[in-house]
Amino acid sequence: MTRYLLLLVLSVFYASWAGAQAIKLTTEHYPPYNIDLTLEGKTGVGGASTEIVLEMMRRSGYSYELDLMSWKRAYGAAQEDYYTGVFSTTRTEKREKLFKWVGPIANNNYVLLANGQSDIEINSIDDLERFSVGAYRGSAAGSLVKSIGIDAELVRSDHLNTLKLQRNRIDLWVTGNLYGPYLAKQYGVTGLKEVYTLREAQMYVAFNLSTPDEVIAKLNGILRTMRAEGFFEKVYAQYR
Repeated sequence: MTRYLLLLVLSVFYASWAGAQAIKLTTEHYPPYNIDLTLEGKTGVGGASTEIVLEMMRRSGYSYELDLMSWKRAYGAAQEDYYTGVFSTTRTEKREKLFKWVGPIANNNYVLLANGQSDIEINSIDDLERFSVGAYRGSAAGSLVKSIGIDAELVRSDHLNTLKLQRNRIDLWVTGNLYGPYLAKQYGVTGLKEVYTLREAQMYVAFNLSTPDEVIAKLNGILRTMRAEGFFEKVYAQYR
């Protein structure tokens, strides 16, 4: 009986605490997942991940605040500050025990994109030897193709790869599955198609370990419902 009463008190405490405590969310400018809208002459934060997270919070009924900052500050706040979550965060084995996880909210796969009119088919990494591959100098995507033994043509700015692809100066472009088409569209290049996935990754909201499990479970439940409703795909479609 004593144990039952203790659990009852704790559940009531957590419920009232979660309702009163404002969740702090932090993020960085990382288009098209998180976008600093002031750069477009607007206000606030937009982007695919942001739209999903804000809808999740709206449905939860929890009060919250959202701050845009550098990645280092945003990530550090979620590690150090009570009731704080950072997105969009890739969930890795190294990070697994540092946070409590809500998601996934987006895929951030490294893919190979081809011109829409291309008939290129890639079935394995070995097939890449027959094609020219473009990458952004100093990027994680460029490092990835280098690590698998592919000599990519490197450019100083990633948007140049979209133009080279359009003009058939390269066969393939290694980039993010959502970031690549979004960037290309900014330069009038559309219709690119994915021909191969080099590495899969999923992004989450990473919450401070002090966040009650009940809150994490509720937010994950809301995301499952949103995904089943097709909300995710509707959002992603706006940024492709």
